[in-house]
Amino acid sequence: MNQVSSINNLIKIGAISGILSIILYISAAAFSFLPDNISRLFGFTFPLLWIISFMGLYHFLKADKHTATLEIAYVFGIIGAALACTLIVVQQANILWHREAISAVTTEDAQNLLRATYRGANRVQSGLDVAFDIFITISWILFGLNIARNKSFNKVLGWTGSLIALSLLVLNMYTFPNAPAESGLIDLGPFLGLWSLVFFVWFTIKVFK
Repeated sequence: MNQVSSINNLIKIGAISGILSIILYISAAAFSFLPDNISRLFGFTFPLLWIISFMGLYHFLKADKHTATLEIAYVFGIIGAALACTLIVVQQANILWHREAISAVTTEDAQNLLRATYRGANRVQSGLDVAFDIFITISWILFGLNIARNKSFNKVLGWTGSLIALSLLVLNMYTFPNAPAESGLIDLGPFLGLWSLVFFVWFTIKVFK
């Protein structure tokens, strides 16, 4: 009984964490007026909340039907969230180191050299971003299929999530190593984020009803 209660609590915490993670993600990415320290904190936090949300969603779907695709979605989702945290830490560290280095030199040639070095080092973060997209999109493709089969959710909701995630994955592979937006194509990341927010709100209402 205690184990069942713990899992139920984890499901509820996961649902709320899902909403909070998307809110922090949008805030860190879109609200340029936020102080750097706050924006950085949001960026470091939302991948951790993603992991908790995937834990809750996994246990909720598993109670109805335990599938191989659900297991893969769960593991890939956690790996994707860990990669997201890694790339944000690397990105922010590079930005801070670059600012310190630029402020320490006075000649234009030295500053240009530092800028060129920064652009080269920043490609590492871009590569991590692609790795993150691979894991997180495959996770949502498979989670979407399981959501569509679950009696608590609308089939169209699940299929829509899978389709958006699949399209994002295809675009990223097509334009690799550049991002789709850099190649003149649409960035479906915000659309997947918006879908995730709608889903987690639905999920939260369901588990607290």
